[in-house]
Amino acid sequence: MNKKLYAACGAMVLAFAACADDNGLAGTSVEPNTCAKGGSLWDPRAGDYHVNAALYASMLPADTHADGHWFWEARGADENEGGQSSIVWPVALGGGADSLSAVIDSCQGICGVADLKKGSMTMQPFAAVGFVMARDDAGKPAPVDVSDWNGVCISYTSDVAASLVLDLGDSLGALFDDGFGFPAVALPQALNEVTKCFNWSQFEFPSWKKEFPDGWSRKAGVQSAKQLVGLMFRIQNEPGQYKFDIKYFGTKADGAPEEENPASTSAVGTNAAPGEFVLNGYDGVLWTPAKDAARVKTSSFSENLWPENAVEDGRWYWSTDEEAGGRSSVRWPVALGAENSLTPVVESCKGVCGVASLKKGASQADPYVSLGFGIAKDGEGKTLLVDISNWNAVCFEYYSELPIRVELVVSDSSDGLPWSELPSTRKTEKRCIDWGHFHLPKDRITPYDGEVNEMSGLTDMMTHDIYEAFRIKEKVENAAKQTMSVRLKIQAVEEDDYRFGIGAIHIMFLDEEGAFIRDWASEW
Repeated sequence: MNKKLYAACGAMVLAFAACADDNGLAGTSVEPNTCAKGGSLWDPRAGDYHVNAALYASMLPADTHADGHWFWEARGADENEGGQSSIVWPVALGGGADSLSAVIDSCQGICGVADLKKGSMTMQPFAAVGFVMARDDAGKPAPVDVSDWNGVCISYTSDVAASLVLDLGDSLGALFDDGFGFPAVALPQALNEVTKCFNWSQFEFPSWKKEFPDGWSRKAGVQSAKQLVGLMFRIQNEPGQYKFDIKYFGTKADGAPEEENPASTSAVGTNAAPGEFVLNGYDGVLWTPAKDAARVKTSSFSENLWPENAVEDGRWYWSTDEEAGGRSSVRWPVALGAENSLTPVVESCKGVCGVASLKKGASQADPYVSLGFGIAKDGEGKTLLVDISNWNAVCFEYYSELPIRVELVVSDSSDGLPWSELPSTRKTEKRCIDWGHFHLPKDRITPYDGEVNEMSGLTDMMTHDIYEAFRIKEKVENAAKQTMSVRLKIQAVEEDDYRFGIGAIHIMFLDEEGAFIRDWASEW
């Protein structure tokens, strides 16, 4: 954990000298504190101001005292990384160990707004609230064995996905080369209160962490529970303001329900009818999310057409209208990985899913966000133009509350690109778009010049239309022969939040006579 987090609790150090006696517990700081089992750890609606951190713990180390007071950041949990995030509280805070008591009284929980500001960070900004298990006589956080908890339960609401993080302290943080890549579980967005319970075995190091010290592995929850320093509720997302409210904290040993209000969440955490906004995890020739989360297999059926020294790319990227003055963003269901990798999102939703929050800002165009994947690069990492015409068509498993504009990016300019459209749908569908169904922007179509002779039996207008259709199809096919990336744009006139999901990606095959095989869905 960031050392500043501990410093923020300096006034709390000696405030809690033994196991909380208001829960019927006894213990001393001279010998190891043995605490009885029973009751929740924290219920603000029952008048709790701090977490009963000693409850269910096998024992507290000698010369330590239970803590459990909630802490926060004065400027932001990401300040040491260059961020400028903060938490906006609904009321003025008090002093002393329970300075958040006014907030707890105000909303019967810990509620606030995570105001995420990226600053100079290279990753997504984040903010957190949490508590330390115990402290020694000098006020230094001490690890505690809470294996007997069996796991934890939390009730909360949140505008965006969050995470519940096992804090292992500064010493282990240094061993892992950072203070924020600790074992965690994902908490989905929840606009209505929901209770989630997790076994220790469900806590894992983030997917971007590839190396571990001796004796540690990715699944580190059980091991972490034996030396837990604290827990944190963390929101990490695109810059913006996100409301949250923590309502309860308990242990799996308490017998808390797995989920008190399952209807309050969906694939991206908002109310939805059964079967809506859920990707099914199909296989695809180009992309099978469950098998290759990070990359689309862009070399499929196009290797023999690639430039020399071309290396498959296929990595997902996204962009917004920020450079044009817009304020649109994407709210992801889980925190992104290192260098804003979408791999954790893919693993969570069986594809790329989220909420496009479209905000016009100062932009003169309609607000938008876009997703895409590059085709190939050279050995130095430079983007290449590649012939993907052998794909014949691109097929998507998807859902979206807005139509999705599919574009073939043929240059660094975003203007004048061949495009087609996937219609909006709340339930997952599979659709193919062959090159003949892509369009060109009107300003890229040269008007008919009248040089084509009349075809036998056709009127002048029919001749014109056929010729124009042929010329457009030819230009689109030429674009498919020099494509940098495939991009999917979500754009609307109205500012609002729109759910979307992109799952498996397929291509359309030809039969022996060169006709499209349109029952491609049977192959999935």
